[in-house]
Amino acid sequence: MYSAAIYLGGLVRWLLKGCKTSLKDELSGRLNPTWGGSYDLENYIIGLVFAIIVFGLIIWLAF
Repeated sequence: MYSAAIYLGGLVRWLLKGCKTSLKDELSGRLNPTWGGSYDLENYIIGLVFAIIVFGLIIWLAF
């Protein structure tokens, strides 16, 4: 689950940057962190927030 959130966060971050960076670098955490302690932690947080939003929308639409 931890690595899935990191990969999801990297994918979301890559899409938000307009696909201008390398997806491989985004997913592996080779870029410099901007607001967190490490790039993997930033991707993890972004992935968790995105997953919560998506699951919330799915639940809201289903019921």
